[in-house]
Amino acid sequence: MAQSDPLAILNRLQAMHVRSLPMYLASAPPWSPDPNSAELTALRHIAEDQQLMADRISSVILEHGGTVAASEFPMEFTDLHDLSIDFLIPQVRRRQEEEIDYLRSSIERLQNAPAPRAIAEEALGAAIAHLDTLKELSRPKLGIAG
Repeated sequence: MAQSDPLAILNRLQAMHVRSLPMYLASAPPWSPDPNSAELTALRHIAEDQQLMADRISSVILEHGGTVAASEFPMEFTDLHDLSIDFLIPQVRRRQEEEIDYLRSSIERLQNAPAPRAIAEEALGAAIAHLDTLKELSRPKLGIAG
C-alpha cells in the first residue's frame, strides 16, 4: 500500500471531525417536537465527542511540526437545517458509515507513523460507537396504542 503524508491524512481526519454533520447540526439544530429528545441529545453528544477528537488530532498535528488546515462545512449541509430530526438521523448514519470507511483506509496508510496511526485508531473506535448509537436511534420505537 502506498504511503501518504501522515500530516495530510491527520488534517483530513481533523476536518472530517470538526466539519461533520453532527457538528453542523449542533449550530443549526434540526426540528424536533421535543427539544430534549433522545435523538437531539445523541447528536449533541456525538458533536461534543467529535470536537474533543478534532482537538486531539490537532494536537498530534502540531506535535509533529504540522499546521492545522482551515476547513469549511460542506455546502450541501445548508440544505439540511430546519428539517426533521427523523429525516436527518439516517443522513447522519450514512455519513458516519462513510467516515468509518475513510478512517479504516487512513489507518492502513499510517502503518509507519505510530502516533498518527494511534489517534486514527482511537477516532475509528469512537466513530463505530457513534454509529452504534445512530443505529439504535434508527430502530422503530415500540408504542402502545391507546
